[in-house]
Amino acid sequence: MRQGGVGLDERVAPASEQPSPAADRRRRWAPDAVGLAWTVAGAFLVLLPALRPGISLGPFDLLSRFGLTANPGLPVHNAIQADQIQQFVPWLNLAWHQVHHGQLPLWNPDNGVGMPLAFNWQSSVFSLPMLVGYLFPVHFSYTAVILAKLVAAGTGGYVLCRVLGMSALAAAFGGTVFELSGPIVDHAGWPHTSVTCWAGWILAAAVLLVRGRHRFGSTVLLAFGLAFAVYGGHPESLIVLAVASVIFVVVTLVVAARTEHLGVWRPGRDLLIGTVCGAGLAAPLLFPGIQTGLISARRTGTGTAAFPLSHLPNVVVAGLQGADFKTAAYVGPIVVALALVGLRAAWRRPEALALAVVAVVTGALTFVGPFDRALHVIPGAQTVAWSRSVMLLALALAVLGAYGLDAIVRAAPWRAVVEWAGLSFVVVGVVVAALAVLVVAGISASAAHHKSSLVWPVIEVVVGLGVVGWAAWWSRGAGHAERTSAFARRAVAAVLLVVESAFLVLTGVSSWSLSSTYFPTTAPAQATESVVGDGLVGYGSCRSLSYLTAAHREVGIRPNANIGYGIRTLAVYDPIVPSAYFSLWTAISGLHASENLVQLGEFCPKITTAAQARVYGVRYVLEPPGRFPPAGMLPISQIGDETVYEVPGSGEATTSPLPARSGPLPLDAPGTVVPVTHRDATSWRLTVDDPHAAVLRLRLTAEAGWNATVDGRPLTLSTWADGAMLQAVVPGGRHVVELHYWPSLFSAGIGAASAVLAAFVVATGGLWWARRRRRPERAKA
Repeated sequence: MRQGGVGLDERVAPASEQPSPAADRRRRWAPDAVGLAWTVAGAFLVLLPALRPGISLGPFDLLSRFGLTANPGLPVHNAIQADQIQQFVPWLNLAWHQVHHGQLPLWNPDNGVGMPLAFNWQSSVFSLPMLVGYLFPVHFSYTAVILAKLVAAGTGGYVLCRVLGMSALAAAFGGTVFELSGPIVDHAGWPHTSVTCWAGWILAAAVLLVRGRHRFGSTVLLAFGLAFAVYGGHPESLIVLAVASVIFVVVTLVVAARTEHLGVWRPGRDLLIGTVCGAGLAAPLLFPGIQTGLISARRTGTGTAAFPLSHLPNVVVAGLQGADFKTAAYVGPIVVALALVGLRAAWRRPEALALAVVAVVTGALTFVGPFDRALHVIPGAQTVAWSRSVMLLALALAVLGAYGLDAIVRAAPWRAVVEWAGLSFVVVGVVVAALAVLVVAGISASAAHHKSSLVWPVIEVVVGLGVVGWAAWWSRGAGHAERTSAFARRAVAAVLLVVESAFLVLTGVSSWSLSSTYFPTTAPAQATESVVGDGLVGYGSCRSLSYLTAAHREVGIRPNANIGYGIRTLAVYDPIVPSAYFSLWTAISGLHASENLVQLGEFCPKITTAAQARVYGVRYVLEPPGRFPPAGMLPISQIGDETVYEVPGSGEATTSPLPARSGPLPLDAPGTVVPVTHRDATSWRLTVDDPHAAVLRLRLTAEAGWNATVDGRPLTLSTWADGAMLQAVVPGGRHVVELHYWPSLFSAGIGAASAVLAAFVVATGGLWWARRRRRPERAKA
């Protein structure tokens, strides 16, 4: 035992044997170096197949199912990754090329009649993982982005555990579990994780501020963590992260105030300052992003419902009921058992109770439909897919599990910890056994097809019971908890860490799609690019995104995937598609908007007449075999079994005479095509040569941020086509019209972020100067 800080079996080493300051520093940092290395290694291991030379991460095999990119002999590895190839990889490809040409990736000119890129709340072009991705060759950049997300999640979880006072071994467990859990690994290709990967860092900063430690540094950490989360670019995930963070902070503050008599107002003020500064740092995205979102289809979209309660066992078993988002909730039996131990061991800690509340709330939002629907009474809440909370559930369970592992490492009190660990593993083992009985009995038809998913849970339960049983035997043999070997305790914890990490790595590896080619080239795609050039392409046939079960023929290339093939298409899949796109299509086709908005952000009109094509500036239309030729179009090429039709008199810009008596110009008014040149994605240049004043109609999405000049003087822009596109009145004569995209709110956001950074620099300088002045005073004292 220790008396006066020195154990009875210890001696005080003479000065000659005392470790040097350098050795003491190495001893202090060595556990964290090893713990962080283990955590980071987990991210590399789960992506190891994608790190081989010549391999690109991404579901490029899905493109083999359709149109110009069809390859019937290629199997599809993972069908639920469709959004990665229809949004995120193409957007990264576009942003990467713009950045490497010295441009800010603000605009996507390749889909629809142009779409915001930076401000579409999913491209994440300014996020830290994307900035990392820009440093690598384009075919490796997506892999680098995913790896950066996993590392951010893992290191954040590690830091949170260390801030909560856990050992490096327990922190490595918490960080590894969070980064490799199903909600993170299976969603890593989506922007959800670009937001939630910063959750650990944000909560760590919040804990430090609540405790009043390193107030300035913690405020800066909170601000940057929040800003990085916002730049992750997914509003639904931002909302669920905000809800979970507020719950955690409020519960921690309330419990700490009652049990530890900590103040509330100063931490609350510091947290508010950090939050405001974080919003200021993120203002370059927040300001124009909110403006764009308010006119988009996302504003009126409906979030997906909660997962069925019957899917709750997927927290313990990976893939029991299939492989989709509703089953990607796994953390494993070891984590659940240790979370129970951690809650029992640390229940007096305000942060542990707060994490338990977060786990309950996020679990209810994920799996309890009535709880999810109850939030719909809040204005706008129906647009949120509250099941995104599953990622915060994973963090709460990971850190609670780390608390449990830390109790084993510290052995305080050892016998109680062993008993609770044994009871927890028995309870989890009963759950796994019950699931196994259901599978073997075939009671669950879907589960019967996934018996192999029970292998790892059984291994984890057996290992857990085995090491806990050995620990109980060791404890009894030792006689007293105080004499229990530190080596034995750490050995038990290390075994649990290794087995859990192996389960998460091997399970996560199998979910990723790989390709030996980046946007695989096909002869039809190459031929189409040579025929259409930079002309806008429309489709005479379109189908919904449930394409893997649809039976009818599709033409062209999937929306947004066209970016990788250098072909511009009217079809677009983007949650920020303006609502005016759909009202315009209703006006010119007679079809209700819901017939084209099959899911949020999908716009793929079936162009059947030249008049429809000219409204959008579509120059070419692809039709499948067996269809009647579109009215008013001319066939110019046969590519495979698809016919390319040209639309006479269609272009990006046209001029029409001013209407008589200053009335509105009809939607189908004839116009003269004006050639347009583009220096980059955010600029237009055209020369209008008309003896009379004319209406210049641009096939360009009416987004705030487009500014125009005529001969260098400001030109007023207005909207047409039901508010979907831009136009201007140009005086008679020969004039050069130029347009440039740069939202004024983007400039305002840059100003706000610069002000916050300047404030941090000034405050840092002030603190340094104050400390420097105090040193001589302390020396004199």
